[in-house]
Amino acid sequence: MRLQFQFLETVNGLDNSNSQIITRIRQQLSEATTAPGMVMISLSAVALGAAFGGYLPLISLWMETFNISFQRIGIVCGASAVGVVSSAYFAPKLAARYGYILTINVGLVVAAIMTVAFRFTDNYGLWLALRFVSGLGLGLHWVLTEAWLANIVTEKYRTRVMAIYATAISIGFAIGPMVIWLFGALSIIPFIIMGALLILAALPILRLKGHEPKDSQTRSASPLILIKKAPTVASACIVVGSVDLALISLLPAMITRTPEAAPILALIIVPAMAIGATILQYPIAIIADKHGLRKVGVMTVCAGLIFASLIPFFLGSVLLTLLFGFLAAGLVYGLYSIGLAMLSRRFSGAEIVAANAGFVILFELSNLMGPWVAGFLLDINMRYGLPIFTCAIGIFYVSISWIRRHTNSNY
Repeated sequence: MRLQFQFLETVNGLDNSNSQIITRIRQQLSEATTAPGMVMISLSAVALGAAFGGYLPLISLWMETFNISFQRIGIVCGASAVGVVSSAYFAPKLAARYGYILTINVGLVVAAIMTVAFRFTDNYGLWLALRFVSGLGLGLHWVLTEAWLANIVTEKYRTRVMAIYATAISIGFAIGPMVIWLFGALSIIPFIIMGALLILAALPILRLKGHEPKDSQTRSASPLILIKKAPTVASACIVVGSVDLALISLLPAMITRTPEAAPILALIIVPAMAIGATILQYPIAIIADKHGLRKVGVMTVCAGLIFASLIPFFLGSVLLTLLFGFLAAGLVYGLYSIGLAMLSRRFSGAEIVAANAGFVILFELSNLMGPWVAGFLLDINMRYGLPIFTCAIGIFYVSISWIRRHTNSNY
């Protein structure tokens, strides 16, 4: 009887402890989302992420019906990144002149029109132009919403808010491909839905009229200010941009070319990584707030890159491959939230939009270069190419962070 009472007391103690933890997290989430604009920007980010996540595979499958080569399909997909980079450079000036809300929503409307128009032509040159202009519009939303959050969020919850924002985008990326599964890639319906999602992303921003950042942005700085003043933040952006897309792009191909790997892995590895990127953001943010952004950033990226480098050696095990993919993507993508938090602590006022533009530019350039470098190394050696790539990226980030460890006490 005494043992039963002891067991019940232990269980009740665990229940109370778990209840306290859940209550504390709910309270923190409530306080973190009270900043004017936080909820609306996150809802907009979900819709934008869904359009992003569904549109890339959609246009690839559509172009495939015209027997377009993989190389030319890749160029069309990459044209959007060039547009994003271009718009990021001019976003601070446009926001200073026309305001955040108008600039963001005009960009979304333009991107929506280009998205639907893509379906009505089979001209390769026109495809490139439509994707470039679409990237211009999407880049304005990306740069200015992140800068908006950095301006309005209090210091106490900045890291966690950035994690919520990154999680919202990840959720959108997971939702987007479902449109293709439901309607296929050959009809016009998914193109219209993708365009509608971009218009939907504009509606929450319209609700924020009167809540734009108070800084008028009367002067604008160059996006290069990020590299000059915050190389640690810049290097974090390069790591995430390079590794994240390299894993998404190359792991399915690696699996299909590995005889001992189960074919199903090629289909479920990317969803497993997306789930990891969604689930681990907020816990990483809590740890970073408690123990320091720089320290947790180094530990997170090192652990994530170690898991990524182990994947080629365990492709024969479905469970281990999925686990390593889940952890690798979740931990590495956690550095994105930490990098944004670092940026918002390092810059303020007129500089923050320009610095965030630099962040986006570096991220997109890394998206272009990372898969190419990793693919080159994989062509040389199938098993060791990815570990060499991830280890080199890790050494790069740790070196920059160590050199700059005494430069800013804020993180």
